[in-house]
Amino acid sequence: MVQGRAKLILIILNLVAVAIVLGVSWIIVYYLAWKPLLAMTPKIPELVTNIRITSTKWWYDALAVFFDILIVLVAIYGTLWVLAHFAVEARDVGKWFFYERSPEGRADKWVPRLTLSQRLQHIVMILTFVICALTGFAMHFANDPYWRLYLYVSRDTYVTIHIISGLIMGILVVAHFFYYSTLFTGIALRQGVSVAINSFPILRIYTISFLRSLVDTVLWGLGLARRPRFHKYDSEQLFEYWGVYWGIAILGIPGLLMILYGPSVLGGVLWIMHYKEAILAVTFLLLVHINYTHFRPTHFPINLVFIHGKMPLRRLEEDHMLWLEELRRRGVV
Repeated sequence: MVQGRAKLILIILNLVAVAIVLGVSWIIVYYLAWKPLLAMTPKIPELVTNIRITSTKWWYDALAVFFDILIVLVAIYGTLWVLAHFAVEARDVGKWFFYERSPEGRADKWVPRLTLSQRLQHIVMILTFVICALTGFAMHFANDPYWRLYLYVSRDTYVTIHIISGLIMGILVVAHFFYYSTLFTGIALRQGVSVAINSFPILRIYTISFLRSLVDTVLWGLGLARRPRFHKYDSEQLFEYWGVYWGIAILGIPGLLMILYGPSVLGGVLWIMHYKEAILAVTFLLLVHINYTHFRPTHFPINLVFIHGKMPLRRLEEDHMLWLEELRRRGVV
């Protein structure tokens, strides 16, 4: 474990990393969501009182306002979530990173958490998402004289790369969904729905649990409540997994239609959905996913579960006790 001066240095490095990611996230939110929302504020009363569901212009403006509000709210909540975890766990900075590399950690029993297929899918998702995000912003700022100096290649090249990467991402998500849906259906037909649900911990999403998780974490850190207990996936991980389907639907379907009919189809309504959802996705993954998965103090500087797919038993005892109890009941550990 980290001791003395080394811990202080690690805490400072952790705080700097969190601050950089939060700063970049809020720059994106400020320029691409907050400022447009302020510009649209005078129109909001009319949008609310004069609903015109047959007007593409109304839908364009209404969706722009809706997504900008959603982006700002997610950024605020995500910031509180990240800072709360930092405050609670700063005293244990580097805990799992160094434990897993210590003689004690290597001698611990390691429990499989992600299969090879799941890890490969995750890596493909990372690569395609990053490519889509970078090429998407490059396309958006292609006509800006300031940013044009940094694009190096033509906008058409970015468009081609963006489309190819987006299609790969969409195919991956659809294939993943149908594969696991088929497995779930097969188990449900043979052994019953309850057995099928228990076979897929990712289905254990509890909305109330997710909404309470920030409060529970803060109370635990203040010594006013016991440590929150989670199954194989905690509430943030569950929210993120199911959020991918929302993102692919809002990004992918309009994106595919724009490939076929152009960005101006339906008066630009599909474009504004695609564009604003992209900002939301980038903001969430930067602000919450990176900070919570890798820059969370107990995991800092990196959580390598997505590479090797395993967790030591001691970590399960603290972070995933409900899952560990189930594995023990089943005689797995």
